[in-house]
Amino acid sequence: MNEATLTIQSSGNARSVALRPGLTRIGAEDARGVHVGVAGADGELHLWDDPHKVVRVSGNAPITVGGQVVEEFALDHGARFEWCGAHFELDLGSTVLQELKQAPDPAPAPGSAPGAGAQEPAVGEGGSRGLTPSEAQAIDCIVAGVLVDVGLADKAVVKRWQAAVIAQEWDASAAARAILASSPGGAADPKFLARAARLERDLLMSSYQRGVKGASRKVRGAARNTTAFFVANVIAIGVYSAIILALLILARVSYEWDLNGIIDRMVDAVTP
Repeated sequence: MNEATLTIQSSGNARSVALRPGLTRIGAEDARGVHVGVAGADGELHLWDDPHKVVRVSGNAPITVGGQVVEEFALDHGARFEWCGAHFELDLGSTVLQELKQAPDPAPAPGSAPGAGAQEPAVGEGGSRGLTPSEAQAIDCIVAGVLVDVGLADKAVVKRWQAAVIAQEWDASAAARAILASSPGGAADPKFLARAARLERDLLMSSYQRGVKGASRKVRGAARNTTAFFVANVIAIGVYSAIILALLILARVSYEWDLNGIIDRMVDAVTP
């Protein structure tokens, strides 16, 4: 601890003891460490410096803080506690309490744009500045997918995650991290950039393509409906014709009746 001291008041006497870095042991006369100097001291305390705390490790005498019994107590500058009739106060020193002031950011050069010179995070390493964690995660997933698509990703990593997909153990974020980590510099390859541009174009035109395909589907659906209507009518006419022919045959055979006489009379009626 930096210039840390422990003030011990016992039997009307007060003394300050410099504390050791790490562990300081406080207890009876046979304890290896600081001697409390209280008649009948029972047990041992451990005082740590990272973080600052005091812990009772043996004996029946409790630690009290403001009249409350505790087994351990977190310490800061000026903390007080009692044990075995002695009063303790911790002094961490002025160097510990000195506040560090952050140096101001350097002023931008005249004529430079705000933020000029600041390095933007690379694609595949957390996304662009200003993105939320979810947006950066989505970009990493897309970049990893394009790397796999153009053959720039590590084949062993790709096979491992393909097996994970088949086994239904798919984790998009973990797969993206593994692919990006195994493919450094892949996002700068011309093949990657060309495929990314095509992907952007396809996504840009996806709504338009859906509209064109939808209209085409409607035309094909209408054509199919017209064909089905025509076929159904042809079948119905054929069925009706077959039924009428069967009835005529039945009348000819059973009743020696046919349409010849009727047709001849109709022809004579219209012929001058």
